[in-house]
Amino acid sequence: MSQEGEDPVVEISLGGTPAGAETVFASTLLFGSLTGEEVREVVRACEQEHFEPGECLFRQGEEADSLFIVVQGELEVVGHSPTGEKVVLAVLGPGTVVGELSLIEGGPRSATVAAVSQCQLFRLRRGKFDAMREARRPAAYKIIVGLASTVCERRRQTDARVEEVFQDPAKHIDAFESQLHEMLGRLRKA
Repeated sequence: MSQEGEDPVVEISLGGTPAGAETVFASTLLFGSLTGEEVREVVRACEQEHFEPGECLFRQGEEADSLFIVVQGELEVVGHSPTGEKVVLAVLGPGTVVGELSLIEGGPRSATVAAVSQCQLFRLRRGKFDAMREARRPAAYKIIVGLASTVCERRRQTDARVEEVFQDPAKHIDAFESQLHEMLGRLRKA
C-alpha cells in the first residue's frame, strides 16, 4: 500500500509472465494497436485492483477519473432512468474496458458499475494518462485513436439496436407497454 498522496506504481503480471498482461491489453479495441513495449508502459502506469461481488467500481453521477480493464470476473453496468428505474445496460467480462471516456474528459459517470463475481482489474487514472500525453508518449496518442474507434463501434451497436426495434416494433410493444404501465403506476403513487 502506498503512502497517502503517493502514486502507486505496480508492475503487473498475469499468469506469472508479463506476456499475460500484454495479451489482456492487446485483446481490447482500445489498446490493440500498441506495441509490446507500449503495452508494458501502460501497464506500469496502471494499478491492479480486486473487487468482491457487489462492490462498486463507481456510481452514476460520480466524477470520472479513470478507466478499468477487466482481467478476470464480470461487471454489471447499470443506469437509472429519469424515473429512478434500474436498467442493466451490459455485463462485461475479461478483456473489456469500462470508463474509457474518463481519460479525455471528466464529468459525471453515466452509469454505475459493480462486480458480479470476484474481479481482477487494471485501473488507469486520468492523471497518469495525462502525464504520458504531456511526455508525448506514442502510446497515449494510440490510445486516443483507440478511444475514437471504441466510441464509433459503440455508436454502431446502439444504432443497430435502435434499427432493430423500429424495423419490427411489434416485437417490442409488450416490453414498451410494460415499462409504460410501470412508469404510470409510479406517477400515480407520487
